[in-house]
Amino acid sequence: MAKDDKTKRTTLGADIDTSSAMGAYQDALNAQRDIRSNWDIASDISSDVMGGIQEHRAAVRLDEENKLKELEAHENQFANNVAKITENSGSLGEEYYGIATEQAKLLQEEYMNAVRAGDKEAQSKIKMKLQGFSTGVGSLKESLTIAAELKNENLLSKGRTALEKEISNVCTSEDNAMYVDGEWVFKNPYYDPSDADKIKKGYKEFYTLEDLDKSLGEINETEKLEFAKYEKSTNSSGARYINGDPQAVEFNKQRVKVHISDNFITEENIMSVMHDDFRSAGESNTFSAHLEEYLRTSGLIESFHDNPKFDTEGGEGIDTEEEMKAVLDAVTNKEDSNYKYDVSRNIVAEYLTMHAEDKFYGTHPSGKSITDRKAMRPKKGDTLKMFVEAGGIVGELAKEGTIWNEDLGKFVTRGSDMTTQEILDKA
Repeated sequence: MAKDDKTKRTTLGADIDTSSAMGAYQDALNAQRDIRSNWDIASDISSDVMGGIQEHRAAVRLDEENKLKELEAHENQFANNVAKITENSGSLGEEYYGIATEQAKLLQEEYMNAVRAGDKEAQSKIKMKLQGFSTGVGSLKESLTIAAELKNENLLSKGRTALEKEISNVCTSEDNAMYVDGEWVFKNPYYDPSDADKIKKGYKEFYTLEDLDKSLGEINETEKLEFAKYEKSTNSSGARYINGDPQAVEFNKQRVKVHISDNFITEENIMSVMHDDFRSAGESNTFSAHLEEYLRTSGLIESFHDNPKFDTEGGEGIDTEEEMKAVLDAVTNKEDSNYKYDVSRNIVAEYLTMHAEDKFYGTHPSGKSITDRKAMRPKKGDTLKMFVEAGGIVGELAKEGTIWNEDLGKFVTRGSDMTTQEILDKA
């Protein structure tokens, strides 16, 4: 009896009889080992990558927590400093008084020495120093008083940066005060010479009274009041357009946006516009509070997609908390490296234009959108009042030549004796 032909091959160092069931089974086991081995490698790589991402996110969260704690500490200390200034009722505290007294003594001694030496030129220069010193003390008292008043009266903007909050803290603490080369300066106890990023943003070892004055960004009341007037006029114009006033014109988004951008937003006030109650809609309804929702609903978030500065995980959109925070900071924080004034102004202007449009057309009780209301046409038997109360916009009809004829008590089309009612009857 002839033996069956058998083919042998070597797998992992063992001779396997591929013609047998046992050989097939062994092949399957080996293949399974290979698959398992590949999955193990993939899992290891994935774990390494995810571990790195998680470590990065943990580091970012820790950094953010530390920044928040630092800001809170500055704000708390600033409040304490202001309490002392207020308690002194405009007078300088003991530390300031000590520095001022010592400086005055030094200048007086210099002057007396110049008198004894008969040095008229030196006497004149020292007199000027004394006058400058006196003026400097007055400026110090004035700046401290202003800082205290703005804080006590809640007039400081919520849009002040971390740097500005640090400066207002450092410069209102008498412990940091020094008089150097004819100028009041304040040594910054938080200064870190190794932090190049902060130094680039303007953090310094010594701050001046000018720095303090610039750090006290106020709520922008002037433009806020003017914008309230503008929104009121917009509301009035919209009411006339809705009711069919032939002199009223429809809302022009682009024209309104340009007007708002040119007249209400500047580099100096944009932080207040974004972070304070600019529209008098309540502290919880500021631009910054609603920015994420606005970016998503308006579609503006698309402009940040595929940008490696924000979309860090493969260009699939801004879909992580970290990415969204990067976008929000770029728009609302002028200390952020990605902040660009023109970009932020454009987004703020579009946001305010959206609200101006809402004011123009008003919110209808039915909940109908502006688009739906614009598309409405009179129903059979509608009067002007009925059409408007249903949400209709008579100004939109006028663009098609249809107006309300008060004498006839009907909607009529210009150039035709046929009324809208008759058109509907024939339809």
